[in-house]
Amino acid sequence: MNNIIQLIAEKVKKEIEESVIKVLEDDAKLDNIIESVGEMVNNIGLDTIGAIIDELNYNVKKAPERSGIYHIHKSNVPRTLVTRFGELEFNRPYYKNIRDNHYVYILDELLGIEKYERVEGNLKGDILDKAADVSYQKAAELSTPAYLTRQTVKNIIRENGKIDNLDLEIGEKKEVDTIYIEADEDHVSLQTGKNKEMKLIYVYDDKIEVNKGRTKLENVRYFTGEMTPEDIWTEVATYIDEAYDLDKVRNIYIAGDGANWIKGGTQIIKDSKYVLDHYHLSKYIKKITAHLPGLEEPADIEKPLWQFIRRGKKKFALELIDYAIEKTPSESKRNSIKDAKKYILNNWEGINNLFGEEKYRCSAEGHISHILSDRLSSRPMGWSLEGVDEMARMRAYKANGGSIKEYYRNQRIEKKNEERILKLDKK
Repeated sequence: MNNIIQLIAEKVKKEIEESVIKVLEDDAKLDNIIESVGEMVNNIGLDTIGAIIDELNYNVKKAPERSGIYHIHKSNVPRTLVTRFGELEFNRPYYKNIRDNHYVYILDELLGIEKYERVEGNLKGDILDKAADVSYQKAAELSTPAYLTRQTVKNIIRENGKIDNLDLEIGEKKEVDTIYIEADEDHVSLQTGKNKEMKLIYVYDDKIEVNKGRTKLENVRYFTGEMTPEDIWTEVATYIDEAYDLDKVRNIYIAGDGANWIKGGTQIIKDSKYVLDHYHLSKYIKKITAHLPGLEEPADIEKPLWQFIRRGKKKFALELIDYAIEKTPSESKRNSIKDAKKYILNNWEGINNLFGEEKYRCSAEGHISHILSDRLSSRPMGWSLEGVDEMARMRAYKANGGSIKEYYRNQRIEKKNEERILKLDKK
């Protein structure tokens, strides 16, 4: 062990001396030094791990527990593992258990290395964490100097599986006056050429203004995944029941763009009210009014239309919309206004709740962009259904404060424990 410490000290000393000389001779700048030191650190990492493995091999060979049970069948069987420092190459003995006549790599079992594993577990966790934010190839490049293919990263994600929306601990029940639930979907391109609507629902209980135009949601929790609307709303209902003292809650709002699957949440979340997203209401009012001032006989009904809608004057609002239809010469534009009228009628209850006792502001568009679109649909790529489900859940898990690296480590430990129990049962 002293030899490896001395070797590391000599490498560091040599690197410092060479870097100083190069700078003084104007042969190197800071970026060159950083790259050179990075290579040195990686090499030291590999050397250190190699020395630890040699020491473990020696201890296993000398262990009295091994004598009389495990005989060395092959002395030095090579193995290569990709680590955060690069490719690690080492040798270890292949033992034969003479009592029950089976063969084993004791070192592999000690270190928790899977039989056909090429990438070590800690690095897999790093790659998973980065793959939630950047492309598969970029995630590999940021995690190790060794070359890994996109397929390798994909296999690691598949091994991790889909993360349950309810996996993170909830903690003690909170006492709040109001619970806000907002929902929307992202349209993701699939490898089949079709699009998939990935749903996103998030729950929070307050908004705090950080600075002008920017607010922070308090105790926000995200839900997503490839599942039926009923299943995802059931998960939301389960979370609310576990996270809040519902006897103290006076209002539960569900806000969205008017889609039936969002409105359907009111059937599962008890005592909830549906609220139409202000952004989508504004969009449809623009469809009705934006062209009118530019007609030969101009008209401007936007302001009074907003006033009638805010006050819940349904009859007067519909009369103004009919007036807009009558004034519009273009048939296609008239049809567009009729669609907008139908949308407002279908969401009238949600509009009333939007401008009720509490002026409601939904921010679903921004959250869809941050949680889903930035990774799933903002770049030209095609996903498999399994892949888009796993990635959406990974991003929601990170947004909820979870560590994907820690999640993978726990899954790995749980899997090994299950395998150990199965082995014992079999014996």
